[in-house]
Amino acid sequence: MGNDDLFAQTLLSGRGGSMSGEPRMGEELREGFVLGSYQLETFLGEGSMGRVFQARHARLGRQVALKVLKPEHARDGGFVQRFFQEARTVNQINHEHIVEIFDFVDEGEGGHVYCVMELLRGQGLGVLLKQEPLSLARIQRIAVQVCAALGAAHQVGVVHRDIKPDNLFLTQRAGQPDFVKVLDFGVAKHLSSEGAPTGTLDGTIIGTPAYMSPEQAAGLSVDARSDIYAVGNIFYEMLCGHPPFQAEAFGQLVVQIITQPPPPLPSHLPSGEPLPPQLTELVMRCLAKEPEGRPQSLAEVTTGLLLLPVQVPTSPEAVAAMELSERPTRRMSVVGAGRRRAVMLAGGGALALLTGALLWMGLGAADAPVLAQAPVSVVSPERKVEPRKLEVLPPAPVQPGVTLTVHSFPEGAQVVRSDTGEVLGITPLVRELPRREVPLSLRVELAGYVSSERSVRLDAHTELEVPLAKSLTAPKPAANAKKGSRNATAPRKGARAASAAPASR
Repeated sequence: MGNDDLFAQTLLSGRGGSMSGEPRMGEELREGFVLGSYQLETFLGEGSMGRVFQARHARLGRQVALKVLKPEHARDGGFVQRFFQEARTVNQINHEHIVEIFDFVDEGEGGHVYCVMELLRGQGLGVLLKQEPLSLARIQRIAVQVCAALGAAHQVGVVHRDIKPDNLFLTQRAGQPDFVKVLDFGVAKHLSSEGAPTGTLDGTIIGTPAYMSPEQAAGLSVDARSDIYAVGNIFYEMLCGHPPFQAEAFGQLVVQIITQPPPPLPSHLPSGEPLPPQLTELVMRCLAKEPEGRPQSLAEVTTGLLLLPVQVPTSPEAVAAMELSERPTRRMSVVGAGRRRAVMLAGGGALALLTGALLWMGLGAADAPVLAQAPVSVVSPERKVEPRKLEVLPPAPVQPGVTLTVHSFPEGAQVVRSDTGEVLGITPLVRELPRREVPLSLRVELAGYVSSERSVRLDAHTELEVPLAKSLTAPKPAANAKKGSRNATAPRKGARAASAAPASR
């Protein structure tokens, strides 16, 4: 396979084969062998640098992924340093949308070198894009998470340099679909150590050609704006199914990336939804040839994504492209409801007539004694008092309400009316509201995330998807990984269940 970051789409947590014990010197790793405290259970895949196994801690029972360097690379100090640097970088960033690496182990001469990582269950974005078109709401949700992860890396001076669909893994967490994990920081660059040796020479082209920025393809120095270009490539592919530049020969591809403008985006997504002009403009800005022409930070890109006018799709093609959880709900018609409504209206009219008759009879009975006993009458004697007739008005038509459904990612956010400050509820929110023609402004807020303002029309049943971007805060300092130590990068307390794997360049 061409990618070291290999993950099983569905993994069964069974024990490995019948073999057990530590592998002998030079013996190929197999299921059932023990590396340190971990027993190898399932072989997940192999890339250019190493092999990936699902493993289980022998005493704690925790499932993880082991990314093991191939023996020929384990004897190369440059490969080992690059492998160690990936573990250290990931722990330095410390972000929920970046794959976790719990430990780095170098067993020394003749031994194995491996990382202990969280075990992810799901699929890569590259696989998903080949299977089905994505709805606009789903694209927005994925894109915001990618920007959040890379934005956190940029804050600590780390440029990924190899952002591509195969390095974006989609899993589920706490019921949230499409929870993004960014993989493979093996070629990441630390901007704070420009003068330090990195194991690569000036002019060396690093990364995956189709997703490189022009300066990266030319072998020039890169910064965070190179990742922003790669993010624009990912957006482009999610919107139309392929990257902007494609060629059979590497040289032809590099020429296109450096000299040619990206082809225009289509007016509609593969799902059939219209492509908002604001999103087209944002993607093309990310793909500017000069770094100065791009958004200067991923926070700017995130803001543009959150301000997109995402509409609930109605065409069958667009609805089919949506996740089941994000498809709009429909009010079900109840059998006999029209008949019951007619009976109720008729009953209401009859009740009104009966009330009018009783009032008339009461007034007539009250008039006689008052006229006979009152010493003074305000009515002329020659004039007879005519009984008053009550006009029965038809009941006013009742305007049916509309259903407002609000989903946030992550869930648990508070939905507030911007005009009155009234709290409507917590997401996922389903609430009946009066029908109105004037748009209603809502604010969706969650601690630790940037609040999002949305405007909705309540002239029909409405469903709203609101992805929230994590607030950019300084990451927690992580313990430095030490080469040659089994606990070089200690797992964080309460770390989530396990992941994994290596990447081809």
